[in-house]
Amino acid sequence: MDLLNASFRVGRLLGIEIRVHILFVIWIAFRLLSDREGWVQEAWFLGMLFGIVLIHEFGHCLGARSVGGDARTILMWPLGGLAFAHAPMRPWPQFVTVACGPLVNLVFCLVSGAYLVAVTGSFELVLLNPFRGIFVAPLELGLLAYAWIFYQVNLMLLAFNLLPIYPLDGGQLFQTILWPFAGLQRAMYIACQVGIIGCILLGLWGLQGGGGMLIFIAIFGGFTCYQRLQMLRFGMIVDERIGTYDWVRRDRPSLWKRWFSRRRRPRVIEPETPPPAAWSAEEADWARTEAELDRILQKVHDKGIQSLSYVEQQTLERATRERQRRELERYNRQ
Repeated sequence: MDLLNASFRVGRLLGIEIRVHILFVIWIAFRLLSDREGWVQEAWFLGMLFGIVLIHEFGHCLGARSVGGDARTILMWPLGGLAFAHAPMRPWPQFVTVACGPLVNLVFCLVSGAYLVAVTGSFELVLLNPFRGIFVAPLELGLLAYAWIFYQVNLMLLAFNLLPIYPLDGGQLFQTILWPFAGLQRAMYIACQVGIIGCILLGLWGLQGGGGMLIFIAIFGGFTCYQRLQMLRFGMIVDERIGTYDWVRRDRPSLWKRWFSRRRRPRVIEPETPPPAAWSAEEADWARTEAELDRILQKVHDKGIQSLSYVEQQTLERATRERQRRELERYNRQ
């Protein structure tokens, strides 16, 4: 099923379209109808949850843009949110893109936790067990109640997203950490194997009283891991380096310097034919991209679209969008 075709647009912010899946609306209606007496407080809680998850997805989108990628759409659905963010297929850009989502929840936890400590004068409300459930305080308590629920929701989302289950953020971060050392294929294989084990444990937890949502997430995560393993099996994910910069320098400095140096200087991959000296860095980068795009299009012409690897498909999509943007700018200047 095409997720976007079963959704509707609710707005646009920072050039990113926000869409809501029809199943998300049905889920909210079910939650409200199942608690008719406390539907006001339930609606307020769902609204807070929607806002936090949406900002979490914006974190992914802005993280992708910060490393030279792009993001155009966010989809809200019952399992949370999906940010259609495209970052360069290299370990560091992918790591930043994924990490910026949980970073939002971490910042929210620190701010709301500091407020709770400042108001109450103790750490009694700053609980550290994220899986104990959410205790809803009476809203009559005012800002303190809102801050407490806000803290609990962010702590739960932070811990849940960091579980090493692909495609949750934790599973993707685990894969990007392994990538520089094991290669893309091996890192993906290990992350999916660990993810399947995590999905089995999550499903057992759901069967023992954790809730139907955990079972559904376990099934979805297990299916995603299995699908990725099949893509690896048929060569749809290959360890290629497409782009202008490489995360690992040629001279291979020490691990400490590569991870903790204040400024990492990426290695420039020189094209076969150096660009004219008069070209700017952006023009030279676009020349390389066009050359790669021509190669991919020729491959599609000779062998068909099914012959493209995962990285080539991503490169084709990004280069096509960039070419359309440049043509539109050229048309507007005329």
